[in-house]
Parts: sequence; structure tokens; C-alpha cells
Amino acid sequence: MGGHKIRTVFRIAKIEYMNLLRSTKMIILGMFVIFTNIQIITPLKNCAAMMDGKLSFLEAFAALGNSGIVVLILPLFYLVMMADFPRKDGIQLFYQIRCDKIVWAFGQIVFALFSAVSLAAFALISSTALLTSCGTWDSNFSYAVTNYVTTYPERFGDYVVQLLPENLYNQMTLLSAALHTFALLSLYFFLIALILLLFALMNSKLAGVLLVGILIVAGTISCAANAKFRWFLPMSHALTVQHFTEYTSAEIFPIGASYLYFIVANLCMVIACAVISKRYQVQ
Repeated sequence: MGGHKIRTVFRIAKIEYMNLLRSTKMIILGMFVIFTNIQIITPLKNCAAMMDGKLSFLEAFAALGNSGIVVLILPLFYLVMMADFPRKDGIQLFYQIRCDKIVWAFGQIVFALFSAVSLAAFALISSTALLTSCGTWDSNFSYAVTNYVTTYPERFGDYVVQLLPENLYNQMTLLSAALHTFALLSLYFFLIALILLLFALMNSKLAGVLLVGILIVAGTISCAANAKFRWFLPMSHALTVQHFTEYTSAEIFPIGASYLYFIVANLCMVIACAVISKRYQVQ
């Protein structure tokens, strides 16, 4: 692909990204912040108050990407944000008609990557900002979280215990958990966008949305039930907490294999999009 085509790819991606930022759909990010504050921040702050201590800033993000109902809600937020991807209006319609189809498809792929990383980054930044009143910078999990159950054994079933279970703080530092969470969520979101793009190129956009919805729900149920088949679905690979037992150092599933899973899956989807784009007809 020549220099001119590469510039066109990034120009298309930039236009899509700027349109997304200006879209009314961005109101969903405000809803996301409210959800995070209610479901993650408030329970963690209550925990810190009971333990008379501070939380580590990154704990909110680690909880956001690894716990309970959030594993269902977070990808659904991304699906809603990207449901009309790729758009077929305005300048994008012009590019679809006048540009090399593969160039246009790669522009959409680059935009998909930008959007995936952006949502993961927004989740990281917003959740960290919400902890400013009771947080501190530390690469390890806080005393308030790691000793909550030993201090209050009768509260073993509390919601806050499910937010940051032993599978995380007994196995790795907070910094490692946050980095894995950010990378795996970005790869998961990118896969969702590529599925949407592939079906759109086959002029079956609704089928793509339905398939992604089924994958998200099935992944959530299989993770909650600890079903063995969960490792065939992308959800379990996106959750750092799923890879470890509570106490022993042995991995349930190698986290490196999950990175390989996403790299192979995303690469296959990119190739499929490039191949199908040659026969894509704007409708």
C-alpha cells in the first residue's frame, strides 16, 4: 500500500473518529460515569471508610474491568456506541464510492482500533478521577481492599469483595492488573468492532449486532458459571481475574494465551474484512 493510500486510510479514520466525538451518542459516556460511580466508586469508598484507610487510584479501574455485572455492561456500552459502525452517510459515503474499497475498509479498521483504545482509556481516566477524594498512588492493592475480609469475616459476601476478589490481589500487583485489564479490554472491544465491520461489509449489519450481543451475554453467563466452554468465547479472555485461582500461584488459563487468542482472532477478522471488502457493494 503506497504512501498516498496510507494517508487516505488515516484520513478516513480521523474523519470517523472526529464524527464519533461530535456524535450525540457520546452522552453514553456520561451515563457510563454515573454507572461507574454507583456500582464501583461508592462501594469502594465505603470500604475505605470502614477500614479507615485510602484506596489506590487504579483499584477502581481494576474493579471496573473484572467484576460482576460490569463485565456485561462495559462491552454493551461499546456496542451501543458503535452500533451504526461503519456509517453510510456524508463524507463516508463519498469515500465508499470513490476510494479503493480496501483503502476504505482499512480506514474503518484503524478507526475501530482508535475507538477501542479510547473507551478503555476513558474507563481508566474517569474511574481514577472519581477516586481523587480518597485515593493515593500505589502500584499495589490497598490495605483497605486486601484486608477487608479478614477484618470483617462476617461480610465475606459483600458486594465490594466481588469487585476486587482474591484472584487479583493474591496473584499480582495492582499495576500489573491494571495493565492487563487495559490491554485485554482494548483487544476485546477491537474484536467487537471488527465483527460489526465484517457483517456490514456483507450488508448484514443487524446480524453483526445480534451476534455481538449474543457473544457478550453468553460470555457473561459462562464466566459467572465458571463453565469450561467459556474459553471459547472472548469475554473470559478479556477478564484478568478469570485466569487465576484465589490462593495458589497456578494459572487457570495462561494469560499469554489470551493475548494470542485476541491477536489471532483480530488478525483473522482483519484479513476477512480485507477480502470481503473487494466485493462490497454500497447499499
